[in-house]
Amino acid sequence: MRKKFTTQAVVSIAVLTLALSACKKDNNPQGAPMAPSSDVSAPSGAPEAGGTDAPAGGATDTPAVGGFEDALGATEAATATYTDSDGESTELEIKPEKVVKGSWSDFKGFDLKDTETDGMVPYYITMSYTSKGGAEPWITGWDGKRSTLIAPDQEAGRLTLLDDSFKQCLAADLSNSGPFKKGTTEKPCKVYMVPEGKPVFVRWGVGGVGKDVKPIVWKVQD
Repeated sequence: MRKKFTTQAVVSIAVLTLALSACKKDNNPQGAPMAPSSDVSAPSGAPEAGGTDAPAGGATDTPAVGGFEDALGATEAATATYTDSDGESTELEIKPEKVVKGSWSDFKGFDLKDTETDGMVPYYITMSYTSKGGAEPWITGWDGKRSTLIAPDQEAGRLTLLDDSFKQCLAADLSNSGPFKKGTTEKPCKVYMVPEGKPVFVRWGVGGVGKDVKPIVWKVQD
């Protein structure tokens, strides 16, 4: 059976957001947070790419950068405070762990149409979050403050996977089975659709659950 998805038009800077799901299962192991069926608006235009792995780097002295003109490099880490909806805070070291240019051939079994993928390139972007101390949640919400953009006002479209069948990019990192203690790291991945020829930026700090902060911006692909 082919895997299904829904196509949704989104206003503002959107063209489409796709939600992909597999027919075989829709489980949520160990209480891991599932990706919502629609998430991020997509830009108009077309994607280039050259996927790069973003290796680990040293943390910056400043807690946030917040602008495209002074974006961090793909190898750099930054520190920030995540405060959840209950006011509990965790100090984090955050960095893009891995940025990979994918291929639509990776999505065999998904019912994608050429009209939805023409001129677009899939990117698999893994972030790394390491606790430096503070609250120790069992289920973290900080990756909800991550978005991928091609310009300050244009977010990349996201393919929202609804199960764990796409092994190239797993949304939930289940390597930690208990409270998120100091020194613990998680590395969730998300799939984005980027127009050909566009740079790729990752921004953290706005949206999702919890208190918004001054955004950190990385340029991960020229």
